[in-house]
Amino acid sequence: MALTAAVIILVVLFVVSFTSVAYRDWAFICENTGSRKGYRAWFFGLHTSHWYHASELERFIDQQFPKELEHRWTSYAGTGRNIYGAKLLFGHGRPGPIYQVREQDLNKWFTTLSLADKKAFYDLLVQDNREAIKHKVNEIYEDLFKAHE
Repeated sequence: MALTAAVIILVVLFVVSFTSVAYRDWAFICENTGSRKGYRAWFFGLHTSHWYHASELERFIDQQFPKELEHRWTSYAGTGRNIYGAKLLFGHGRPGPIYQVREQDLNKWFTTLSLADKKAFYDLLVQDNREAIKHKVNEIYEDLFKAHE
C-alpha cells in the first residue's frame, strides 16, 4: 500500500515537472533607444541572469543630453519553460518598428551619423510615430545595404 502511494506520488511529480512553468526568460527593448535588457524570472519570485545591452544611441544621449534620456521598455519575449527547459508558455508585448533592426545593425548605422542626425533620430523615436519610425527603419536597411555594395 505504501509502495503504491509512493509510485503514484512519483508519477504525479513527474507529470507536473513536465507541465509546470519553472521559469520565464523575459526580454525587453527600449523603443526610444534600441537598447535591450532581460532576466530570468523563477516561479518562486527570484529574478536571475540579468543582462543589459546599451545601444550606441543610448550611450550618445546619455553623454550629450543626459537629462533627455528617457526609456520606453516593451517586452519582446516572455518564454516560460519547465525544469527540463522545454517551452511551455509564450508571452510578450508588441514592440514598434525599431525592434526589426538587429542590435549590431542599428549600432553600425548609428555610428556613421552626424551629431545632429543622431539627436534627430532619438527625437524621432521618442515621438512614437510608428509610421515615421517604420519608414526610418527601411532607410536604415537601405543605407546598410548600400554600404556593402
